[in-house]
Amino acid sequence: MKKVAIVTPFGAEERLDYFPEFVLARGLAARGFDIRFFTYHMRSHSGYRTDGIYKGVRAIRCSQWFGFSPKLIWELFRFRPEVVILGHVRSYLNFSASWAARRIGAEIIFQPFGFLHDPFIVADRDNPLETLYPNPHLIKRLGECVHSMLQTRSIGLSWQNYVFHAPLFSADRRVTISAFERDMLKKITGLESVAIPNGIPPHLVGESIQPKSQDDRALPSSYLFFIGQVKKRKGWDTILEALALLAKRGVRKNLMFATSSTPQTLEEAMRLANQLGIRDQIWFLQNVSNEEKNWLFTHAEAALAPSRYEGFGLPVVESWVAGTPVLGTDIPVYQDFLIDGVTGLVSKKGDPESLAENIARLEEPGLKEKIVAGGKEKMQEFTDERVVQQFLELFGELGV
Repeated sequence: MKKVAIVTPFGAEERLDYFPEFVLARGLAARGFDIRFFTYHMRSHSGYRTDGIYKGVRAIRCSQWFGFSPKLIWELFRFRPEVVILGHVRSYLNFSASWAARRIGAEIIFQPFGFLHDPFIVADRDNPLETLYPNPHLIKRLGECVHSMLQTRSIGLSWQNYVFHAPLFSADRRVTISAFERDMLKKITGLESVAIPNGIPPHLVGESIQPKSQDDRALPSSYLFFIGQVKKRKGWDTILEALALLAKRGVRKNLMFATSSTPQTLEEAMRLANQLGIRDQIWFLQNVSNEEKNWLFTHAEAALAPSRYEGFGLPVVESWVAGTPVLGTDIPVYQDFLIDGVTGLVSKKGDPESLAENIARLEEPGLKEKIVAGGKEKMQEFTDERVVQQFLELFGELGV
């Protein structure tokens, strides 16, 4: 039985069944692979305190200190996988995993999910395409790291730069999640990669359970749905401003706003809703379960994904699976698969007027049905089975 280790900050826990690394882990396990899933150990989160098995995948939680994780190294030496898959440039676990993989003779595949969130590449992670550093200095060797420490006197930043990027540059293969990400990785780092998109099952997994209102109001019978963190790159502010524009025109649209952001961070969204006079149109839900998310997608009038930047944009694909119209933006990654009037509706990023117009367009006869059908058809390019097959082909190239 072939052994594969997947190393990633998060996953194998409630709420993250469609997390790309976990979807891949389940798909490989279904094909007969022996899988170990390594994530951070976090005392503050009950799901990350202890090792265990989640939906058939053995998850091992590993502490780390400045990139050093003795438990991760020990477990990889014990497991001895043929392939180690690393995810996310800013994961401190990658450094120890890469070191161990080399010593046990494992092939290394690196997936730099959303690498334009890298603070050594962009000045503003919420607005990365407009704030790219012209010549980012990415440290890939220990000697470079020591030289940088002596030259800049920034020991911590130099070490962080090295820990983040050494595994990326030393990997045997790199996998980006879109043609746009592949081209950007090549442009910025000179590194080649193969584009394999994220994938999810072509049907909803698990039950569909109506969430409970987290205030005294009953849930609305008709609503738009947004799920994402309260970060400007997600475009949540564009949604609120678009709803305010519609309200001024006498059109009331309710919004279910689901997020995993902290209550303190969520206060920013609540303040803007109050300032715009639309607080009564919004239901804020925190940390919804997979089952509640399924219900919210399937019962929504439309799902909103008005991002300013995404590495991939999973809510678009989740909307297709649920049979719900999706409204996205003209960002590069969406241009790979979101076609206005065919697989969704496309507005200008950061433009509430454009989004408001698309919300109004949903009333056009036959349009919802057309874009739902288009999304269902496009979804076939993003199924979990197709993604697993592409990874199997990559394994074959590596001789595994």
